[in-house]
Amino acid sequence: MIDPIPTEVHRSRRMLHLMALLIVAAPLAWWLIASEISTDTSDRLAAEPGGPAPDFTLTLFDGTNFTLSRHLSGDGRPVVMNFWASWCVPCRAEMPTFDSVALKRPDVLILGVAVKDTENAARAFAGEIGVGYPLGVDTDGEILTLYPILGLPTTWFIASDGRLAAIRAGILDQNELERLIDQHLTG
Repeated sequence: MIDPIPTEVHRSRRMLHLMALLIVAAPLAWWLIASEISTDTSDRLAAEPGGPAPDFTLTLFDGTNFTLSRHLSGDGRPVVMNFWASWCVPCRAEMPTFDSVALKRPDVLILGVAVKDTENAARAFAGEIGVGYPLGVDTDGEILTLYPILGLPTTWFIASDGRLAAIRAGILDQNELERLIDQHLTG
């Protein structure tokens, strides 16, 4: 009996299947890991919940500058600072939630900081999503150095007294975001 498909074809097909599986599984595994990281990892970070929030200035897409210390001493609202990027698939899913919470919760300032991204790509992405809260790009990586992240998206919660209240890595849905705001910033 003759094998209708040569052994080399079987090997090639198996290799193609394996490569396809890796192409699909690697980003999925990264996303699952990033979305499951909790505040328990804060002991590995330079800035830690409970400590003072490092000051920074970010040029926003509208051309104004946001300085954390000036905001806290003037406006006084706590800040929910979300790190994102135009190439981040979970960020695309999460940003409409942050926009909705920004409209619903005027007692808190939502601030989006694009990292490891270009300004053009970040602006295009934000325009496509239709985000209304303040956004800017950390072009030189200075803010990212002050507020290390373990993956994208990551959100820092900064209390009105300038204290780092919490950090959360991974995608947040509306209920979880509002729960964290109530727990760490307004409750």
